This record gives sequence, C-alpha cells and structure tokens, in this order.
Amino acid sequence: MRIYEIMFIVRPDVVEEDLDKLIAQFDGIVTSTGGKVQKAEKWGRRRLAYEVKRCREGQYVLFTIECDPATVREFERRLKVVDSVVKFLTVRVDEELKRLAKIKKKREARAARRRKPAAAAPAPAAAPSLPAEAMAKE
Repeated sequence: MRIYEIMFIVRPDVVEEDLDKLIAQFDGIVTSTGGKVQKAEKWGRRRLAYEVKRCREGQYVLFTIECDPATVREFERRLKVVDSVVKFLTVRVDEELKRLAKIKKKREARAARRRKPAAAAPAPAAAPSLPAEAMAKE
C-alpha cells in the first residue's frame, strides 16, 4: 500500500450537492478496491493562475488515500471522464515521508552525539602558571 495525494479542480458552476456526490463517488472507488481514504477536503472556490477550459476559478478538492497503484489509475481514469473536473494532479507521498523520517533520524542521532561528549567530558585542567618572577627573568 502506498500513500497518494490527489487534488482536482471542479468547475465553479457545480452546485455544492453535486460536488458532495462526486466526492462520495470517488470515495467509493477507493474503498471498493481495498484502499483507504485518509482524508477528503474541500478547499473551496479559488482563482486559477490561468484560464483552463474557459474557467478562471475552480473548486479545489484534496484526497489523501492509501491504496495500490491500480486504484490510482482507476481514480485518474474516472477523473478524465467526468466533465465537471477541469484539472487534476496525483502525487505519491509515502516516499517523501520515508525520506523525511530518515533525515529526522539522522538529525536526532547527530544531536545525541553532540550532547553526550559535552556532558561526559571533564573540565580541562588549568596549565601550571609560572610565578611572575620567573616570567620576568625570561
């Protein structure tokens, strides 16, 4: 199982009820193929950077799912077929999470090494000082 984020943009003229139906439909696709929807968020209506299919705005929806690649292919196939979806993007997140966990582990180990010698090392002994008279003779 892998973790994916799928964001898609729906036309701005789609009614809220139809958007909820669309989200429920995609939720059903994931669960029917053995996947798990971690979260499905509606980000609301936002302005697009450029015009896409004659739309300057769109309703953003973000899915975070845990599934196999076949489920993602089916999800994307359905996104292409639905007329109200303007654009979509799928990103595999689990590799990034593994990489971040590895970096965090290295940082913690490095920090532990830095703390350990500082606490265990005794204070350096002061060098024997010469009397002022001995220094003056030299």
